[in-house]
Amino acid sequence: MTKDPKPTRGMPRSLIFAMIPAGFLLIILILVFSGFWTQEVTDTPPTMVPEEPAQTEQAPAQTEPPAPVD
Repeated sequence: MTKDPKPTRGMPRSLIFAMIPAGFLLIILILVFSGFWTQEVTDTPPTMVPEEPAQTEQAPAQTEPPAPVD
C-alpha cells in the first residue's frame, strides 16, 4: 500500500520565497516614488549673491625697531 501525500498547509514554499524579494522591491519603489513627489518645486532658481572678498587690514610695515623703554 502506498502512502497518500499529505495535504499542503497554506501557500507553497516557492511562492513565499518569491514574495520576499518582490516585497523588498515594492518597499524600495514606494520609498523612491514617495520621495520623488514630496520634493519641493520652485519656479525660479535661487539667486546667488556674490560675496565680496574679505578685507583684511594689514599693519603698516615697521622700518625701525621700537625704541627701548628706560
